[in-house]
Amino acid sequence: MAVLGSAFDNGMTHFDTARMYGLGMAEAELGAFVRTVGRDRVTIATKFGIEVGGMAQRLARFQAPARALLRKAPGLRAAVKGRQAPPAATVRVYDAAMAERSLDQSLTALGVDYVDILFVHGPEPTDTVKTDELRHFFEGARQQGKIRAWGVSQDEGLDVDFATSFAPHGVDQLRSDVLHPSPRSADITFGVLNRAYGTLSAALMADAALTARWREGLQIDPLAPGVLAKLILGSATRATDSRAILYSSTKPARIAEAAGAVSSPLEAETLTRFLELAEDFRKDPT
Repeated sequence: MAVLGSAFDNGMTHFDTARMYGLGMAEAELGAFVRTVGRDRVTIATKFGIEVGGMAQRLARFQAPARALLRKAPGLRAAVKGRQAPPAATVRVYDAAMAERSLDQSLTALGVDYVDILFVHGPEPTDTVKTDELRHFFEGARQQGKIRAWGVSQDEGLDVDFATSFAPHGVDQLRSDVLHPSPRSADITFGVLNRAYGTLSAALMADAALTARWREGLQIDPLAPGVLAKLILGSATRATDSRAILYSSTKPARIAEAAGAVSSPLEAETLTRFLELAEDFRKDPT
């Protein structure tokens, strides 16, 4: 609740969730928050197609102590995470029956009459997406007032463009960042910070010459507290060629910092130089 409150207070009014998030409890938590601020003041996206695995589902009733335990036991945390989704070899079939069942469950968990976007969740190249019947279902759900838009949220296998099948109405949501740009632009981008931040911060801390070049090029110390994250977030829409970016954190203070990086970004010239340096690093990390 503190994280969601911090997001809302800092101007973030779009919330992205899914059936499997938060050990299966994220939708209910988000719904409880939405009731405190008013449904008409936020937009909600949820997803269908990936269910919560057995171990995670059993832990869901004990959310707080379970999370505390998982933080102290990396091995158990990895096991739970691995069982939240089907094994990699499992082929998923995304069809209208699955979408309808999952949407109704989501609406119940959220405690709302509609969601703003319903996404096909993380299809991979080996999966089957029954686009014809899903298009028919999506349009029917829209006419019933259960959804306002639909699309595909894709994490891996981005060389296969599932979203094209739902054009021109589909919303395209992809993983992308400044060092790992997706092969195509998207309406919404996620994963813009952590992977790029980890790679760049490790490289800069390990290489004094690289840090000196970046400091000279940026006229700012990239390793100063908060600077690298502000550079990445402030340039994220340009770096990923997307209309909006998603941000996730478990810390309210980080939410406020992220909002500040976007609402009060560094100078445009500094962000341009950062994108140039990041592109050089992406081509030659040495």
